[in-house]
Amino acid sequence: MKTQYFTLLIALLNFLPIYTTQFTTDNTGKEEKIKIMELASAFILSRAIHIAAEIKIADHMINGPQNIKLLAQKTNMNVNALYRFLRLLASYDIFSHDDHNNFSLTPLAQQLVSTDPNSLWKWVTYHNDKNRWLAYGDMKYSIETGKPSFDHIFGKGYFDFLTENPLLAQQFDEGMQNISAKENESIVHSYNFSTYSTIVDIGGGKGGLLTEIITNNLAQNGILFDLKHVQASATQYLTELNLQNHINFITSTGFFNPIPKNADLYILKRVLHDWSDEDCISILKNCHHAMQQDSRLLIIDTIVSQENVRDFSKDIDIAMMVLCGGKERTQTEWKMLIEKADLQLINIYTTPSMLSIIEVQKKQRKTNE
Repeated sequence: MKTQYFTLLIALLNFLPIYTTQFTTDNTGKEEKIKIMELASAFILSRAIHIAAEIKIADHMINGPQNIKLLAQKTNMNVNALYRFLRLLASYDIFSHDDHNNFSLTPLAQQLVSTDPNSLWKWVTYHNDKNRWLAYGDMKYSIETGKPSFDHIFGKGYFDFLTENPLLAQQFDEGMQNISAKENESIVHSYNFSTYSTIVDIGGGKGGLLTEIITNNLAQNGILFDLKHVQASATQYLTELNLQNHINFITSTGFFNPIPKNADLYILKRVLHDWSDEDCISILKNCHHAMQQDSRLLIIDTIVSQENVRDFSKDIDIAMMVLCGGKERTQTEWKMLIEKADLQLINIYTTPSMLSIIEVQKKQRKTNE
């Protein structure tokens, strides 16, 4: 009997490795699964950042750590829900959280302070527009068709939609101005503007870049060329800086209509990425028509890396596709557009920002000797 028992035991022990191998949890790709889960849920964090900006929660921590109960009272939020909300953000170093349920600002959270002129509060706020979220939700349409899902949902283009909604248009303008200040400073220090006497900024908003240029050389004349709804804020801005005699606002009816002729320098900053290749060629040809033979055109935009590396401009590229049918472009793609508009690339200047300065002129014709 004992012999039979031990024989059976040995047989079971021999079988056990096979059995455990078959039924042990497979950990292959565990880290990758977790990573994909986190990335696929990243919209939760993004939405939380937008809401934090909307309720101005960071403003209440300017003077130091604040208890969750007090923060809930000041923002009229549910205590428990607000705690869980801030706990999530704090886990990404957006706010700091101590053992007594106090929350305080971190360098990242400082970017959400609405009263700080150097923060990104206005930029984050205009991204909180629910209409943009609806367009992102319909991204599959853009992938299928190559057309903007915003138009598909609302039956009109993104910028036409903004024109009909003054508050959204104002938030958009302020959001773009929010990120432009530091960009403009870096642009001015990355290119020599001193050799030009008349500079036209096409679609230049209220004039942030042009004022940065002219302030460094009051002998220059600037022309701010933008739509009528921008004129009031631009005029006020120029007057506050005492540059109204150096920069003239001329009303534009769009990028495809005539622009002021015979200036020394033309600027298109963050304009062409809003448009398709065909539209960009039309805009560039419009610039070509206005330029003198020795005029220069600066295309100030991102240049997407052609390497498989992390590049935020690739994120912006998808936003442009979904919202307005535009795109961010590689150096090769920029060169193609420039040449199709009968222009030629002279040089590319990098800046400390994500933008590059693409210097362009009319093609130089060879004369018969």
